[in-house]
Amino acid sequence: MTEMSQDGKSGPRPCLLCGSPNEPSVEHIIPQALWKRFGLDPDHDELARFRTDLCITHNQATSVLHQRTEMMDLIETGSPVTKKTLQHLGDWIVWITLLLSLARGRGVLGVEASRQLLLRRFDKLHAGTPKGVRVYAALVDDSVEPTESETTPFVLALKGDSRVLLDEKGAPIGFSVREGPINASESIRLGRVVLLVVGSTYSSGDDHEQRIDQAVARVGLQRIFPPEKALPKMEPTPIDMTDVSQLFTVIPDGADNSLMPEALRAFATWDDPGGIVH
Repeated sequence: MTEMSQDGKSGPRPCLLCGSPNEPSVEHIIPQALWKRFGLDPDHDELARFRTDLCITHNQATSVLHQRTEMMDLIETGSPVTKKTLQHLGDWIVWITLLLSLARGRGVLGVEASRQLLLRRFDKLHAGTPKGVRVYAALVDDSVEPTESETTPFVLALKGDSRVLLDEKGAPIGFSVREGPINASESIRLGRVVLLVVGSTYSSGDDHEQRIDQAVARVGLQRIFPPEKALPKMEPTPIDMTDVSQLFTVIPDGADNSLMPEALRAFATWDDPGGIVH
């Protein structure tokens, strides 16, 4: 198979995951079957950003992710909401957002960190969801306009962000002016479902995870991973995607710093030389 590469040159493109130039194939990161359920052509140019290039081995490995019929029903129709479908959805969207981020060359994690997690998942079939990642979801009620709000973003200190400086015990002590993630979370709407994936973060205190859940609840989403004891009600809710996408940031300037580790709350901005530990 021959396609135009991103630099405009003709020829097969290497596998996004392992770099192999052999047996290239097109990977529909959002599965073709789901686009067809929505009445869309999976190969349409407007959906190109949801496709990438994988070798046959990794294409076949990733396709296993999509073989969850009831989960696809939930995305398309809003039901069934069960422990199984929410568990599958939470696991699925983590790997989907990692693939999308890697294909774009940016995301919550760096390119190499994302690639290593994906290789571990698809080369070792029993590798679990990355530790510390949290997934939230909501069913969308499109019959009602969401209430307008001026949501102040929360800044998070992401694990794996090289700008977060650590002491000898691995505790955050300051920031460094370096390149790093530009997002603290990834959000997407597919069919009836809105999903938010939040990266693993350094703790702001004993109730850190609970306060993250409360922050997300403000924009209408509920946690589905790690699963709670009680099944979320998942009642259709008016959702403002702008609020969801802008809820979390890695840039402290102008953001709510209450979810940051206490040692980092004194640092007002990334680019203030007086407020950054080098």
